[in-house]
Amino acid sequence: MAEELPLVVVGVDGSDPSRVALRWAAEEAVLRGRPLRIVYAVGPWACDIPFYPEPMMAESLHEAGRAILEESAEEVRGWHPGLGVTTVLGVEPPAVALRRQAEEAYEVVVGHRGRGGFASLLLGSVSLHTAGYANAPVVVVRDGDRPERREIVVGIDLSKHAAAALRYAFDAAILRQALVRVIFAWCPPEGRYAVLEVGELALAVRQEAHRIVAPWRERYPDIAVAEDTPRDHPVKALVEASADADLAVVAARGHTGLRLGSVSHGLIHHAHCPVAVVPSGAESDDG
Repeated sequence: MAEELPLVVVGVDGSDPSRVALRWAAEEAVLRGRPLRIVYAVGPWACDIPFYPEPMMAESLHEAGRAILEESAEEVRGWHPGLGVTTVLGVEPPAVALRRQAEEAYEVVVGHRGRGGFASLLLGSVSLHTAGYANAPVVVVRDGDRPERREIVVGIDLSKHAAAALRYAFDAAILRQALVRVIFAWCPPEGRYAVLEVGELALAVRQEAHRIVAPWRERYPDIAVAEDTPRDHPVKALVEASADADLAVVAARGHTGLRLGSVSHGLIHHAHCPVAVVPSGAESDDG
């Protein structure tokens, strides 16, 4: 029996933003040749309404969730008739449901904000929680259609976490026949900590960025690569670069606990395109 491929998982709630995320996730599943799992979750807190019969409330919410799942699955089958689609109705808080699904997922896709079963799927709650704790890459998809740019932006630094983000970015670029734009932003120290002249420091940063990217150029020789080393704050540099990108990629920090650093947090809030937050050790398509 053939081993099943890890899934692309998407959280839905019936809102317009979640439908944008659903479409993005379906297209991603087709690109990567992976099945799609659609998840809707109703936390127990949703039934905590005084004087309202709990069984009646719970069943009503579950029926609504099943209807949204069925409608979502039918939409996906209309877009991509050959794609394998399954659905899951979670009876737990949405963030918990998505974290659980992430354990067997290639990646998890969420909308920028939501409603209904994902009532707290507003930026700063479920989407941020999922991006900060899930063991798989998490893609936060913003509202609205954008023309294809064929460019993937990836932010790197000197940490060991950069490798996972680069791997994901180059894999995404192969699928989309896109250029990879590597952003290594830096701000020179001031005062007594300014050991090098700004010009010397800029040259050192360019050389270090080239050193970090060199193995990935060799591994993916057919991918065009641009290396940018702007003298700017990383969030500002990545947000500006995201305006001309199909996807922005950053690394999560660490292996346990909340791994959403200030750069990934800021990028999710302000990027012009979907943002992938990739934990260290995330599998590549060929790994």
